[in-house]
Amino acid sequence: MLQRPNNRSIQDCTVLIVDDQASSRLVIYTLLEELVNCDQVASAQEALEYCSEAPPDLILMDVFMPMMDGHEACKKLSINPKTQHIPVIFVTGSVSDAEQEKCWNAGGVDFVQKPVNATTLINRVKSHLTHKLKTDLLEHLIYTDRLTGSFNRHYLEDTLPDITRDANRDASPLSLAIFDVDFFKQYNDEYGHIEGDTCLWRLSKALKEALLRPMDRLIRAGGEEFLILLPDTDEAGASTVCDRVVSTIRQLAIPHMKSPFEFVTVSAGAATYNPSSTTTIDDTMLKADQCLYKAKGNGRNTYTYVDATGHIRDKDQ
Repeated sequence: MLQRPNNRSIQDCTVLIVDDQASSRLVIYTLLEELVNCDQVASAQEALEYCSEAPPDLILMDVFMPMMDGHEACKKLSINPKTQHIPVIFVTGSVSDAEQEKCWNAGGVDFVQKPVNATTLINRVKSHLTHKLKTDLLEHLIYTDRLTGSFNRHYLEDTLPDITRDANRDASPLSLAIFDVDFFKQYNDEYGHIEGDTCLWRLSKALKEALLRPMDRLIRAGGEEFLILLPDTDEAGASTVCDRVVSTIRQLAIPHMKSPFEFVTVSAGAATYNPSSTTTIDDTMLKADQCLYKAKGNGRNTYTYVDATGHIRDKDQ
């Protein structure tokens, strides 16, 4: 039942080759194709677009390219929270002191000189991927709840400020949905804590599968309480997610003889942070919590949410 991180190997990693010359891309691709998964693009702009959609584990970046050079692309990657963790190895025809300084200042982790030496390239790629896999594993252990496999409170505390800044920068709404298991103490008293843990694991698994977007994050806040971060989601979207959460758990039909519903259910509440308003993300968290407790007061197995006018609304209201 305890969740363990995926044991990824170098062979599971993806390396993105960025070079405007097809012949250069082909040389590097041929050298690495048996070691890692390789993708390639012909411009820095294509690299930025690729990384925003599916971040690779490592980038091999040509320095001199038309329109946007490798230094500028690396700087853009380093200021984007979604891509700043991707290591960049520059592939350059010059290793002068001035060029090396530019590479380091741009945020690169290493460089390889053209024409590339096969042994040097392969070993540097192996070294940086090994380091990244260890870093990813450590991050997984720090930010993952071992029981349910969802994110934990440390993740919420460390990432919520960044997610809020993204919302402010993009002028997009950020919704929070908070829910917990109804009559969970009675469930533990009746069935035992091992069954209680199994119940939380089943709920978390079902809810992760019910989230429709990769950007949505399920977090175990503590005990039987969970939270879902919903970037770029307005009040109507938050209401829809709450409805899906409540119905998903109801459909699991986990027996609970100490509940008036006879099955495990949850209550939920949601609120939305809008950058244009004067409220803070802490205010939004408090509002979502108030909605949760109103749902409990309404009889549980339901949800309430803050609508676009700032009023708390019940389900179907």
